[in-house]
Amino acid sequence: MNPQLNKVFSKLAKADKKTELASEKVELTVVGDITKAVKSMVAAEKSVETIESQAKKAEKKHEDGLIKAYEKSLDDQDALNDKLRKLQDVNKESKKALESANKAAKGLGLSAKEIPGYTQLEKLISEYPSKFNAVSDVVQKISKVTI
Repeated sequence: MNPQLNKVFSKLAKADKKTELASEKVELTVVGDITKAVKSMVAAEKSVETIESQAKKAEKKHEDGLIKAYEKSLDDQDALNDKLRKLQDVNKESKKALESANKAAKGLGLSAKEIPGYTQLEKLISEYPSKFNAVSDVVQKISKVTI
């Protein structure tokens, strides 16, 4: 064979080997990248599971706190309603005292307004319903708060 032809074949064989090595190197790099990505995704998945667990615990803790606060507010509302009922009793007794004073003064032929404190009590009784109702409305709103 022609020596020049041998040189060409020799160079072609070397080039072919280089091409094979380069493609094997690319294949190894791709496999390495995939292996690395798999490890990263497995770690990410574990992190997501951990975060999910922590989020569920935080959500439960938050819900429990809201429920406790709501139950406390309902207990407070009951206590406030009890106080308001007692104040209603005070108002009723005050009205009775005013009526008794009126009857007694009429029986004596006097004006009830001359009795010390009568005018002040009359004024307090007349102003009481609007103040009582405003406070009662606030107390009743407690149970309307929703979680």
